[in-house]
Amino acid sequence: MDRTSLGPLVKARETVKTFVRSAPSPRELVANRTQRFERLHAILPSTATPGEPLSLTVQAWDQCERLLRDFEGTATVEATDPEATHPSSISLDPTDGGLVRIDGIRFDTPGTHYLTLRDRKTGERFVSNPVRVGDHDRRVFWGDIHLHSILSDGTDGLRRGYRFGRDVMALDVVAYTDHDTMGFFIPPRWQRDRMHREYFDRICAVADEFDEDGEFVALPAYEWTKQPNVGGHINVYFEDSDDATLFDSLDPTSNTYERLWERLRQWDDEHDSRVVTIPHHPAESMYPFDFSDIDYDDDLAPLVEVYSQWGSSEYPGHEGNDRPLAMGQGEIDESGHYVRDAHRLGYRTGMIGSADFHGPRPGHSLIHTRPHLPSAREWRQGGLGWGSIWRMWDERSYPGGLSAFLAPDLTRESVLSALRSRSVYATSQPHRILVDFRIDGVDVAEQTDAVLVDTPEMAREVTVEVAGTEPIASVTVVKNGTDRWTVGGTDDPGAALDAYTATGEWTDDAPLSGMSWDERRGTGGDVYTVRVRQASRYEYPGMAWVGPIWVESR
Repeated sequence: MDRTSLGPLVKARETVKTFVRSAPSPRELVANRTQRFERLHAILPSTATPGEPLSLTVQAWDQCERLLRDFEGTATVEATDPEATHPSSISLDPTDGGLVRIDGIRFDTPGTHYLTLRDRKTGERFVSNPVRVGDHDRRVFWGDIHLHSILSDGTDGLRRGYRFGRDVMALDVVAYTDHDTMGFFIPPRWQRDRMHREYFDRICAVADEFDEDGEFVALPAYEWTKQPNVGGHINVYFEDSDDATLFDSLDPTSNTYERLWERLRQWDDEHDSRVVTIPHHPAESMYPFDFSDIDYDDDLAPLVEVYSQWGSSEYPGHEGNDRPLAMGQGEIDESGHYVRDAHRLGYRTGMIGSADFHGPRPGHSLIHTRPHLPSAREWRQGGLGWGSIWRMWDERSYPGGLSAFLAPDLTRESVLSALRSRSVYATSQPHRILVDFRIDGVDVAEQTDAVLVDTPEMAREVTVEVAGTEPIASVTVVKNGTDRWTVGGTDDPGAALDAYTATGEWTDDAPLSGMSWDERRGTGGDVYTVRVRQASRYEYPGMAWVGPIWVESR
């Protein structure tokens, strides 16, 4: 039987198989109903000017990465900047619900700085994300822009998710991308009718409700959804809710990638506001997206979601990718579906990360943790959806992803500009890793189409600076799909703070060679990316993916 004719039945069958294969023991589920403290998580803005007042968010997490709402404890606080202003200690009690926010943190000395929290009871050290202090033409903002709510196959409402992303995870940018059509839980045409009749308008209205210039960006968006074993998925993001239009995947005028982009190209010509599309998990077998088999539009689709809770689609697992796609049917064993393939084909595709979590937890997905039963309150509030079901067994997932937006200010206009110009990069949650990657002094936010050199033989200077959230294990510069240079680090998660940063500088004096896919497709120059891996005491160390930067001769 043709697998494409099975549609939602394939998803149902795969779900049953996964549960049978990975069903947890009742004892484990019962044990994880009792919360046990595991770590403190400290969040600061990633960029600041000297003396600028900052807000610090501190969370207490349990063994399943849930907020430990009845946590009671105190941590001492130290800063790498001797001139910094901060409290000497931070205390949480059960009335805080596992979360406190402290205003008035200041760093006075230019450079990259951290706060270190040390639990008074255990002596365990917890380190904040790095803060780059200095004068900035642009800042680093953090977002999770791929999420699903009860309006499709997720749990809970949009408002609860936006509040979690903004108030708990201190994110700057969030977008809900509920499905335009569905399968398994909801018949595809039923979901399509609901989206056109009511749901898409509600998505846009709630995004407008939470969007606030300079404070928090909420984007109107949806997911253009092919059915299982029929094709891949694309998220569509708009700058202005008043202009946002739902072009669904069942409409004959927008039911292929090319037709969707044609409709959006017409839309783009008719509106002053902007739109951007982003494919995701392209290498997943159930929802494959083949860059080599379509007329790819890298203007309207300038980015690919390289990483999410599904895993990394950078390159195949059998070639060394340590986070291959494993959910559903796993990764596809065919070329053309990986981000590396898109670059080899000559497409100008940058990389972002998001969660694709189906619940109200922007910036902090949960299904990779120990199997656990959601609370009765979560079931009552959130309803039935993958965000709760997935948490009860090992779905072979990973922590979700985050996107770093390199922008001058925090507005929808600046965020859409960053997306369209590829002024972004990806990390795994919850790691706000700072990466400055340059070719001849030009980074991902400054390149237009490419960094230009006078001749193919001219040498290029390659530099990378990383400030991590854990000790740096390795920083790898990838050239034309092959690991080219590596800065080694440490696998010791308890290493001193000087192991949290790494720098590398190389001269590439090899002539431009480019890459070819076939006789007619390839690159006009060389393609460089960066991959960062950290050391960790936990199961999933932090990672980052940055680039590409293209280099061509004049």
